[in-house]
Amino acid sequence: MNPFITKNCMNLTALWHCYGAKKENDLWFSTDWPHRVWHDSLAKTVTLHCLQKSQLNPKQQLVMLDSCNGQRDQLPEGLKADVSLTLMHLLVSESCQSLRPGSDLEWLARDDELGIQAFVEMCSEGFGYPMDIAPLQRCAEKAGGKLGFLRSSGERVATVLLFQQGSTLGVYQVAVPNIHRGKGYASEVMRHCILWAQEHEVELITLQASEMGLSLYRRLGFQEVGSITLWRK
Repeated sequence: MNPFITKNCMNLTALWHCYGAKKENDLWFSTDWPHRVWHDSLAKTVTLHCLQKSQLNPKQQLVMLDSCNGQRDQLPEGLKADVSLTLMHLLVSESCQSLRPGSDLEWLARDDELGIQAFVEMCSEGFGYPMDIAPLQRCAEKAGGKLGFLRSSGERVATVLLFQQGSTLGVYQVAVPNIHRGKGYASEVMRHCILWAQEHEVELITLQASEMGLSLYRRLGFQEVGSITLWRK
């Protein structure tokens, strides 16, 4: 497998483990939001084989890697594709970024319950669906996990979650509520994350982009390497 796909998927599944998961028939099931179900390889054949011994409920999404050979994937029986995400990465040493005056990142302390609650509320509003606070509290308490806000002139305008494993940094939960959209805050969050990575000896940044975010990440120099699909019953 392409090493960039491997590092991307390893960071992603490690974050889901951090959120909270239980194992059943070699599949992992989120104990609450984000309701993911996965095999640590994310490989389609082994995932579907394990699924034969388990059941999905309507909230859960089964996550699998898409074929990388250009062939069209067959639809798994009894499942329908919910969303596809593009695996992307950036070599930190090759990026040069500058920041807007008056913007900064505010990182939350691990025990900042009010701050984490505010993070959940803004992130839920930005993505348009409710999130649970417990998984994000677990991430904040974990070494390598960081929850933060982008502030513009002191006002919180966007959220971001970082999850670091060694020299790889995953970027997640970049959300901008409606009232602050159209002002370039998502791009500014990412520029801050790239500079943070450069200051902390990170070599690679990984993320999973929706269709809406692809153009933003491409402009920042991120490269596409594969995709995953989330399936529902």
